[in-house]
Amino acid sequence: MTRLEKKYNLATVGCGFIAQTHLRVLKKLNNVKVVAVCDTDEKKAIATSKKWKIDHYYSDFYRMLSNEDISILSILTPPSSHAFLAVEALKHGINLVIEKPLTMTTKEASSIINALRKSSAKMTVVYHWLFSKAMLKSLSLIREQEIGEVLNVYFEFVHNAKHDLMASDRNHWCHKLFGGRFGEMLPHPAYILQSLLGDNLTTKKIFVSKRGNIPWLRNDELHVILESEKGLGSLYISLNAPRGVVTCDVYGTKEILRIDLNRQIVFRQRPRGYSKFSAGKDSLSEACKLALFTMKNAFQYSFRKTGDYSVSNVYTMFIDSIRKGIEPPVTPEMAFNTVRIVEEICEAIQRKG
Repeated sequence: MTRLEKKYNLATVGCGFIAQTHLRVLKKLNNVKVVAVCDTDEKKAIATSKKWKIDHYYSDFYRMLSNEDISILSILTPPSSHAFLAVEALKHGINLVIEKPLTMTTKEASSIINALRKSSAKMTVVYHWLFSKAMLKSLSLIREQEIGEVLNVYFEFVHNAKHDLMASDRNHWCHKLFGGRFGEMLPHPAYILQSLLGDNLTTKKIFVSKRGNIPWLRNDELHVILESEKGLGSLYISLNAPRGVVTCDVYGTKEILRIDLNRQIVFRQRPRGYSKFSAGKDSLSEACKLALFTMKNAFQYSFRKTGDYSVSNVYTMFIDSIRKGIEPPVTPEMAFNTVRIVEEICEAIQRKG
């Protein structure tokens, strides 16, 4: 950090699981000082302030806004509280970093957008996978037209409900969301598909069913087909899989990208011949690449917090947008459209029962 670069006072509201990732990242950023944390559960607020050596803690959000000189507020609470917290902070001219999703309804999202228009502050939303190494590399290849014109995108997001911390806990807040556990998961594939196919995605077809035996999960299988002027996209979410998989296949006219978001691997599948020799050579090449990527990622998972990379990117880019007066990493328009897409799908899920 240069001598002339401003240091921003930052506070967080919400001291749950995701807040620990944010605070671990924030404590390493030179141009940020975390001045306070807030949670309605005072014990959580006290424990978090002690763990991360933060001077002030609050259980009253208004009191924190009144007492602290805050430049940036990180909203890390369940989505049902985002609109209220965001609107109040914007009235105070405070810049916002909001954990995904912006909100769960377009009505709530509109209230934030309207407050933002009346404020001098900026806002962004944390889209973890969008700013991961694998997605940034893939988006760069697409921008440089390395894979040609994008024809189709397929996103797969599968878990096993018994091992999923949210799905397996019948008292978790996700079950109260519009769309339940799917409502919490859907923003991820929605914003990835937006980044590849554009914001004007519309839902064309939805298939939903229940295959597992956890009684409080109304549905546990979801397949959605979406469309934009750039092409078709589809997403598959399952809570019945034998292991967790998060992948995105991008089909272009020149190449196919196979993106593994768990292992942060990008496979580029280029054109090949149809002879047995070509097929064998291609298989050997892919096996070598997979071995190399696996060894590299094993090191990263052993010695680094890989999820921190994305969160750090979002904060760094957002602070840069404040300082330079440029667009934030996730614009309010993109964030609103994510909410719209998720709301569309959740409404269809409700209709299908």
